[in-house]
Amino acid sequence: MKKKKNYNVIGVMTGTSMDGIDISYCFTDGLNKIKVLQEKGYIYSISTQNFIKKIKLNNLSNKIITEKYDKKITEILIYYLKKFLKEFNIHKEKIDFISLSGQTIIHMPKKKFTLQLGSPTLISKYFKLNVISDFRIKDILNGGQGAPIGSYYHKLLIKKINPKSAIINLGGVANFSLINKNKLISSDIGPANAINDDLMYHFFKKKFDRNGTLASEGMKNFKITELYKKNSFFKKKFPKSLDRNNFYYLFKKLKKLKPSDALSTSNNFTIYSIIKLIDHKICKNINEIIFTGGGRKNKYLLRSVINLKKNIKFSIIDDYKFNGDLLEAQMFAYIGVRSLKKLILSTESTTGVKKSTSGGKLYKFNY
Repeated sequence: MKKKKNYNVIGVMTGTSMDGIDISYCFTDGLNKIKVLQEKGYIYSISTQNFIKKIKLNNLSNKIITEKYDKKITEILIYYLKKFLKEFNIHKEKIDFISLSGQTIIHMPKKKFTLQLGSPTLISKYFKLNVISDFRIKDILNGGQGAPIGSYYHKLLIKKINPKSAIINLGGVANFSLINKNKLISSDIGPANAINDDLMYHFFKKKFDRNGTLASEGMKNFKITELYKKNSFFKKKFPKSLDRNNFYYLFKKLKKLKPSDALSTSNNFTIYSIIKLIDHKICKNINEIIFTGGGRKNKYLLRSVINLKKNIKFSIIDDYKFNGDLLEAQMFAYIGVRSLKKLILSTESTTGVKKSTSGGKLYKFNY
């Protein structure tokens, strides 16, 4: 691929919420510049969501089964990429490459294993474009958590918006980024939308609790919340990462409650994690929390956090003219360029990797 200062990149994000695909067409240098040219999020049907979520429950040690799932996920990605390019009349000649997150199915950094489905080779062949993917593998093989992998994009936004702010992304899992003493620090902090959304489907066959309305009507179960607080995850130092289902044992208890009580309690998990972060010494000089991700629309959750912390400013990324639904798709476009330029993606303070490292793999289309 011809080396350039700036690239036109399609960033593709399929997150731990497993509820859809976000695509962002960006012009970026992977350093100080990013311009969103076109972007859109597509919500999966409930049947597609369930198909992806149930993959985790199957035995992925079987190569044939894994290949079958990989093929299906690849077909889903190609379908929505085609739809996006057609909808915005984007010609492939204008695209330098596709930067692909892949659908995370299993994330076990302790075992040096992470699995993202969606074949970059087949996507490259279908669209006749280069693809960059596999962003987490090098990090994990070098002792890192492999997540959060997009911290450098959050760093760019923090420096543009407010150097004393922290970004908290409320996806399936909640994670944060901030700058402390000129050091970028990132980590997962707990579950966010994943448990809530699974409860909504279990009780009502719905995708999510709009605005957190049902959660706001319920009573928190403090016994289950105490079990949550005792999880060994909270004893670990930053940075640390979570698989989507690390707290699934609590989901089994929650679904025995009244729906509103279960949702109120699962929201309380996230509230606890956010407050625990704000009270941590690394946030001593932080004067603003900026929420992004789908969970920023959960009015009950945000209101609860704001009521508990009056001495800090809370905002959402949209207040600063960024689309909070599509920030991670932009992020993958940005880190795709960083990968191509061999720039750092992760450090000891963002993923716990032994030394600062780049990552990602270029899948070249043979013209």
